[in-house]
Amino acid sequence: MEIQASQKHCIITPLSPKLDEYQVSRLREEIKNYPNLSVGIDLNFVEDCTIEFIESLKTLGAGVFNIPSDIFSLLNMMSLDKSVALYTTEEDFLSDKHRILNRKFSIV
Repeated sequence: MEIQASQKHCIITPLSPKLDEYQVSRLREEIKNYPNLSVGIDLNFVEDCTIEFIESLKTLGAGVFNIPSDIFSLLNMMSLDKSVALYTTEEDFLSDKHRILNRKFSIV
C-alpha cells in the first residue's frame, strides 16, 4: 500500500490486484491515521474487489478515483455514486470537482 500525504489530502494506493476483507481492514487502519485530511483511494492497480470493499466504501468516508470499468459499473448499479465521492482522476479529487454521478434521467 502506497501512501502520499500532504497538508490537505492523503492518497492511498492499494498495490494488491484484489481488494478483499484483509485489504479493507488495512485501508480502515490507514484512514484512521489521517483524521483531519481528505482521504482518496487510488484504484489504479486494482483489478477485482469483493463485496466487503464495496460495502465498506459507504463507511470509509474516502473519495475514490482511477476506478476500473468493471468496478465502476458495480458501483453505479448499486447506486453508490450517490453516497461515495467518485472521481475520474487524481486532479479531480484534489480540486474536489467533476464528481461522477449517474443521474438516471427518464422521459416523462
